[in-house]
Amino acid sequence: MPALTYTRAVTRTLEFLAGPRADRVLHRQVRRALDKLAADPRHPGLRTYRHYAAFGRLREVVYGSYGGTGNGWRIRCTRTADSGIEVMAITPHP
Repeated sequence: MPALTYTRAVTRTLEFLAGPRADRVLHRQVRRALDKLAADPRHPGLRTYRHYAAFGRLREVVYGSYGGTGNGWRIRCTRTADSGIEVMAITPHP
């Protein structure tokens, strides 16, 4: 099971989603997606895909996953050197 690490932006997004004015259903969906990502990055429910136009720091490959059912949120992540996963962003899909 790969370890998940979060950037500061992701930590702030998760705090916002758990805050007093947040949507509890959306927060639960994003947390479940992160749990699936930690358990199995190739889980079929995540529908993970590679971003060919986007590169992370040092030209790392960036992957995108669906963060919930029908809400349009996306999780962007990369592989780390120690075979973990760094979650770079959790954003609404435009």
